[in-house]
Amino acid sequence: MARISGSNRYVFPTAVGAAALARAVRLLAVLSVLACIPQPLSALPQFARRYNLKCFACHTIPPVLNEQGYMFKRLGFHLPPSLAKGQRAPTMSYLVESEKQWSVTDNVAFAVSDFSYQLQRSTQEGSSPSSVSGAQVGALNSFFAGWIPDTNFFYFSEFDIVANGSTSPEVAQAYIGYSGGSARSSWFVAGGRELRQTAEGTRAAQVFSLLPESPLLFETAGPTNYLLDQSPMGVSAGYTWASSSYRNVLAISAKVTNGVNADGSEVLGLTSRQSRDVWVDADWWYAPESGVTFLDYYGTKDQTQNAGLDNEFTYRAKIRRQGVFANYMLRYKVDFLGGYLRTRDDWQDPNLGPNGLFKGNDFFGEVDAYPIRGLAISARYDRLNQRVTGGPGQTHTYDWTAAVNKALTPSGNIVARIGYSYLSGRDPLAAVKSTDRLIMADVMFNF
Repeated sequence: MARISGSNRYVFPTAVGAAALARAVRLLAVLSVLACIPQPLSALPQFARRYNLKCFACHTIPPVLNEQGYMFKRLGFHLPPSLAKGQRAPTMSYLVESEKQWSVTDNVAFAVSDFSYQLQRSTQEGSSPSSVSGAQVGALNSFFAGWIPDTNFFYFSEFDIVANGSTSPEVAQAYIGYSGGSARSSWFVAGGRELRQTAEGTRAAQVFSLLPESPLLFETAGPTNYLLDQSPMGVSAGYTWASSSYRNVLAISAKVTNGVNADGSEVLGLTSRQSRDVWVDADWWYAPESGVTFLDYYGTKDQTQNAGLDNEFTYRAKIRRQGVFANYMLRYKVDFLGGYLRTRDDWQDPNLGPNGLFKGNDFFGEVDAYPIRGLAISARYDRLNQRVTGGPGQTHTYDWTAAVNKALTPSGNIVARIGYSYLSGRDPLAAVKSTDRLIMADVMFNF
């Protein structure tokens, strides 16, 4: 699934005082620009070519996955078969044997790209307003994903050529897995680098969105510089059970990963850290196209305080996230989404004060209307409520966002979007207020 690597990430300063306040002002100026960078399309055209299907088979509108798209990923990139009542479910080996002959075009997405025009105005306390505008190639990615012929192994890799409008070649994802069991009761194991929040049991728990940015609670790093929207290196496993006609789907997944570096980036190679991070996700899809997800994350990171100063120091912080997300689809026309995320991270005051905590109680609510196939009208409200020991007290950040998406082709592989976002809030350390207004139009292509 395509995305702009590192997009929409809010990274708040980790020191308090005159020097830190100056850095906070400069940093928040950059963050307000990053807040609304559009995400590229995540529909992969090789899968549509493989089964001669439209993108709408697995997406409400790309990039948002529906239940069939969720099951497609859970079954090791095999199309979910019919599960009629009383009928024996086909095994994973049978699904492999039934696949058409392997071909390059059915396993490669040559170009997944996003072209956009943005007009943005940002303000900060203590600084003059600034405006930016212009057209850019927001993303250009290639994918190699599918199955190894005559085996239950599957694979997925993403190569980002352009990200955030800049040429920065990177392998953003690369993993291989094995699936077993049957279409009704399946399991998988996988290893490598994999995007964490891609295909959960409700659209509310996916980082992909019809709006210009994902919900803030996925993209906000906070003082400890950690966020959920990552592609960590590790191993994962999952189990999925589906009832007849997929009216109910229950699933659980777990990942053990290397964790993150002091700067918040993923640990991709060998490390002296002996502890590992653990992520658990429990899903329930139910007809029609509704679902609930519970997720829990626990990890550690070496947090650096007073970076670059004479009194710089490092400590190991415990990072905790627990969240509940749900969506309800009404008559396949209106989708109501919401989510809540609790944050409780260790925190050491930069002035060597007592140990404390960074706490967050963040949520969002969203409505997506689908008047006709290929057209979506969306609106979302995000709110972050955060506090850090030794900081200014409770701070708030909120974002109002609206967008219209329209598929320009019958297959859904080209989608145009226009959106507006208004972001305002204070960071939980220096309490510097910033606002950001964005008008964005983009076109997303999949070939």
